[in-house]
Amino acid sequence: METKRRIRPELEGLRTIAAILVAIYHIWFNRVSGGVDVFFVVSGFLITTSLLSMYRKNGKVLYFSYIVKLLKRLLPTAWLIGITVLIASLYIMPAFTKQQNLNEFLASVFYFQNWRLAVDSVDYLAQNNTASPYQHFWALSIQFQFYLVWLLVFFVAINLLRIFSGTHIKRMLILVISVIAVVSFGYSVYLTTVNQPFAYYHTFTRVWEFGIGGILALTIHRLVISPRLAWIFGWLGLIGLISCAIILQVSQLFPGYAALWPVLSAVLIIVAGNYSTNFSAFNLLSWKPLVKFGSISYAFYLWHWPLLIFYYALFEAETVSLAHGLLIMLVASIFAYLTIYGFELPIRKIQLSVWKTASIIVVFSGLIWITATMYEEQALALPEINSELLGESADTHPGAATYMQDGHLTPLSEFDEPYLPSLEVAEIDRSVIYEERCMVGKVTTKAKVCEYGSLTDYDYTVALVGGSHSAHWQPMLDELGKTHNLKIVTYLKSSCRFTEEVDPDFPECEEWFANMKAEIAENKPDLLFTVGNVGSQQEEFDEVSDGFIEAWKYFEDQDIPLFIVRDTPWYKQHVLTCLSENENEPENCKAKQEEIMREVNPISEVDYMPENATTMDVTKYFCDGEYCHYVVGNVVTHFDANHMTATFSRSFAPVFEKPILEALEKIE
Repeated sequence: METKRRIRPELEGLRTIAAILVAIYHIWFNRVSGGVDVFFVVSGFLITTSLLSMYRKNGKVLYFSYIVKLLKRLLPTAWLIGITVLIASLYIMPAFTKQQNLNEFLASVFYFQNWRLAVDSVDYLAQNNTASPYQHFWALSIQFQFYLVWLLVFFVAINLLRIFSGTHIKRMLILVISVIAVVSFGYSVYLTTVNQPFAYYHTFTRVWEFGIGGILALTIHRLVISPRLAWIFGWLGLIGLISCAIILQVSQLFPGYAALWPVLSAVLIIVAGNYSTNFSAFNLLSWKPLVKFGSISYAFYLWHWPLLIFYYALFEAETVSLAHGLLIMLVASIFAYLTIYGFELPIRKIQLSVWKTASIIVVFSGLIWITATMYEEQALALPEINSELLGESADTHPGAATYMQDGHLTPLSEFDEPYLPSLEVAEIDRSVIYEERCMVGKVTTKAKVCEYGSLTDYDYTVALVGGSHSAHWQPMLDELGKTHNLKIVTYLKSSCRFTEEVDPDFPECEEWFANMKAEIAENKPDLLFTVGNVGSQQEEFDEVSDGFIEAWKYFEDQDIPLFIVRDTPWYKQHVLTCLSENENEPENCKAKQEEIMREVNPISEVDYMPENATTMDVTKYFCDGEYCHYVVGNVVTHFDANHMTATFSRSFAPVFEKPILEALEKIE
């Protein structure tokens, strides 16, 4: 028996509850609520209903027309909020976040933000990124990608009907969606176990949630339950939804099995919504204020997060009081109402042909992309201090070489020009290792080789090996390589140090290290450059562990000389945050050396050092004995708390020139 109810007001109420839960947990608990999963189920339910209705009416699905109309509904609000937030972020957010915000703006307004965050989630360095005002757009990106997938689902189902002519469209859709949902759920469980941060933003790990909504849309007319059972289902679903984030740490467990909790809660509410009884969840969810708010829940979701991030930046806060949190939600609600009723709906009412609408979307998309690209090229250009062993830069921006010139770290006040890189680009002033994907990711265990320096007619080969703290020496070695005919080959993996020890947090490092050793032993570089300790001030790193020494011994046995450098400072705060807060007095950004670096170099205290090893302590190029400085030789040293900027790394070329050449000459 098919229900007579066609309008589902409780779905708007359900969206309202989900959106408010998302905001509450973001603002006061810094957690994820599971409300987004409810959005996915409801979206699956509604789009399946909509596409099925179109097919029944026209005998086909008008794919192009549907997607254009969908974009006409989604883009005005998303683009208005996205552009407004970008402009506001230029004045509110720290200068060093401009590039990150621009990148995430483009990823958000073109609906691939979830993939950007997925990549960042397995990028060791990106994990230090400041929370951007666009982070929440990942859910909208998945939702739009899902709509495209669902058009493909209908295309496949309709074409299968031509082969199996006696089958009803609903049965075929249920079959196709069920297969996709089962495969998606299995993959979601697998990837959540293997790589949960990546799985969280992955499109296919979430498709099953939309699939559940789609199957429900196709079968709900057959579900006949008693009003009493509907009453129970409704309240179980609502209580389950509200309690999800209280009981589960959503951001660490989802999607996988755990996502069944909010998904099934939404299913219970939708199933129960066909029946109305006294004091039912349906009566609550179909309450007019909740239904009305549901119409702006999309915009409310998009507004609440940037307002929260701006609050943190403006008030330099890490938490939000009850009163201020309620104010954020109130402002988000007002902005959402104005956005929907003052901007989106008037645009929706404009009657244009599908092709004219599509043309306007293409033109505006091009304008957004071109404008953003021009801004990036003109305002966010990286400095070029990479002339041969500094050259003309030696006087204005000597960086680490300032110690060589004067035997001490020259104070900032003695430089007439501003420091480099500027705050606008310092966060992206990194080794090309990252841009060229030469630092292998979390799951990969194969030893990837990249080449720099002099690639033809070179005299020696230097291998750079280790994790990110080895990688940030690549700009320096590249400078030396080009100047002295050295070929630089890299063997790098994020979070993996030059040690035989097995890190339980990164078990894949063991296999990578074994593969890397075999590769280097076969290729026999003339010198192996690596970091010999961990600079973190955790007690476990006070001494060089046996794993490091065992690794040194292996390469000593392979007759491959080593150049072992002491790790660079690990600060307790983001260097660029301090510089942003002290733009007029950057000399205030420093840390007590005794709190950052051990007085004695741990490498000098090891029981065994290979005879063919050269060691070097670079502490004096960062610290003056009392303080370690964030800007040295008029160059910013770090782009986060513990990784060097590429500019500062290059400034070490004159410092390392003699010791590295001497180490190579010993070979002969």
